[in-house]
Amino acid sequence: MDRGELHKLIEEVTAQVGERLARRDGGRRRDKTHLVLLPAPAAFPDKLKSCLERRYPGGWTLADFTGAAPEALPPEQLTRERLLPLAAQAETVSLAAPPVSLLREIAAGEDASDLAYLVIRSILWGKRVELLLDFAPPRFRRNSLLGQVAEAVDTLSSMDVAVVCYAAPLERERVTLVTEEVVRAAAKRREGAVWCETGAIITPSARDALRELGLEIRYEERKEE
Repeated sequence: MDRGELHKLIEEVTAQVGERLARRDGGRRRDKTHLVLLPAPAAFPDKLKSCLERRYPGGWTLADFTGAAPEALPPEQLTRERLLPLAAQAETVSLAAPPVSLLREIAAGEDASDLAYLVIRSILWGKRVELLLDFAPPRFRRNSLLGQVAEAVDTLSSMDVAVVCYAAPLERERVTLVTEEVVRAAAKRREGAVWCETGAIITPSARDALRELGLEIRYEERKEE
């Protein structure tokens, strides 16, 4: 065996050991400092995985309450007592694809369930908390389910929770009137731009918000039906 073959063998053994340690620890790599809570099956698992890889390239610890992910923490560690120290030590605590009922529970400050307790505690500790949604937050404010979801997301945003839509709709919403509210809503969704139709009106307060938040205007013509 020459030197090159020996180095290749060492790399293969090292990689296998790293994978086994990651499976044992419930994460992808040992240098992870991010805790991801998955309370229910993700509607777009591939997109969620891509989102996690982009946001947490150093790895993460996955608490999968669905039991579907083999690399996640074992079931016996999915208790409040076991997860609380992990949340306390983590740099980021993320809640991925949560049910609407859990969103409303957290927004209302109710911490009876383990997941709500962990997220609320992380917010109170001043941790970076991220909400990974598989939908764009609705803008409707009527007395409906969409209105309730919008209010819950807005409340969490006001608590400095970062709202990330990891499964963006195929077609962007294009506005004809850009207001300060539209700009700030785009910033909360972690979008880098406000998409609008050619000739859209941009209010002065919207321009101030664009400069303040570092967003830009992008134009997209509406296709003829």
